[in-house]
Amino acid sequence: MPPGRGRRARTEQHHPPETGRRDEGAPSRPTPPFPAFAPQGRRTKRPRQPPAASLPFAEILSRVPYRSLCRFRCVSKAWRVLCSHRAIERRVPQTLSGFFHTHHSDGGLRFSNLPGGGAPLVNASLPFLRRRYASVKLEQCSSSLLLCKCRESEEAEECDYVVCNPMTGQWTVLPPIVWQDEEDGEPAYFKVVQPFLGFDPAVPSRFVVFSPLVEVCDDVAIYLSETGRWTRNSEWGDNSEYPSFSAECAFLNGMMHFLHLVIEEPIIAVVDVEGDVCGEIALPEGMEDASSGYSSIGYSQGKLHAWYMHPHYYELCVWVLEDYASEKWTLKHTVDVPELFGRESAEEDCDEEDRTYKYEMFAIHPEHNLIFLTDWKEVNLSYDMDSKEVHLMCTSGDFLGGLPFIPSFADLVVG
Repeated sequence: MPPGRGRRARTEQHHPPETGRRDEGAPSRPTPPFPAFAPQGRRTKRPRQPPAASLPFAEILSRVPYRSLCRFRCVSKAWRVLCSHRAIERRVPQTLSGFFHTHHSDGGLRFSNLPGGGAPLVNASLPFLRRRYASVKLEQCSSSLLLCKCRESEEAEECDYVVCNPMTGQWTVLPPIVWQDEEDGEPAYFKVVQPFLGFDPAVPSRFVVFSPLVEVCDDVAIYLSETGRWTRNSEWGDNSEYPSFSAECAFLNGMMHFLHLVIEEPIIAVVDVEGDVCGEIALPEGMEDASSGYSSIGYSQGKLHAWYMHPHYYELCVWVLEDYASEKWTLKHTVDVPELFGRESAEEDCDEEDRTYKYEMFAIHPEHNLIFLTDWKEVNLSYDMDSKEVHLMCTSGDFLGGLPFIPSFADLVVG
């Protein structure tokens, strides 16, 4: 534990025993302060940051979890400057930190930390957007970035779609979709509708947005943050082959994987950042009826996962794609979901509308065999598939479901 932590009034210094003999009563040598620099005056609201290369313990601090780094900032002003240095923040390993969700009582946007305690890691009001917009509605959370629908006034019909990073406050407005008409050369304008945000945590400086062109049923517009422009992809084929952009998406190996259910035989469509469909992955055996139950996909520990919950008696099955090349799925876990909530198993002949609770698995941890479930009435919980331990996250109904969030401090490159 570095010196200086604890009560402010404590001034004792502890030194290693000296090998030589010192005269009794001689003053001890002063211990240099830690960190080895201090804020310079009050010229700015925030003390000037030294170069990252000169920071002591920078290599150590860049390897601790971000929440630990936040706690270290409370030691002193010098520690606050050190632990707030952008070069360190960008290198801190990030993992799932919490969930964005709608509060039950007022319908407002909230953020709840994964452990369930302490001040929220993220200000869910997104104050950097509120300076311009009166209405901000979260449409999607793609790992570390948010897609928001914003209006300058509550009554305004026109809206902007904004992609933002809530940790850095960086944001950009998606421009209108426009390109020259092939027939007369005049500019053709399209509205941004049902946009879908794609973000790869392995390349945190860029993102992609897909927007179907409702006027041209077979085409989709693609926005690349690196160029700052929309391009048009006309190779999606007919609507039966069109991957539906929804929350059932996982970014893995530089490709987006969409669970495509609106066809006769549900599949996982693999799409690159250019919008080209690169392949299809068959669903695991036992998930053939995915369109009639509760199903989704995600990534965990570097592998694609799929899950399916029976719509009648709520048995949950989780598969992992062990071999990507051969499309070999392995059944990882099965569990009776009502029992996790301390309730009796649901009866198979009970009608859906007669059920008191409607269970759903809404997320999987990106690094552990941990899944998150809700009954959409009172309880959110996490379940460890290894130890089979259940941890209650909420029992009041204020935090149900949620969009998983992984913080990122990387600067977005927007053309």
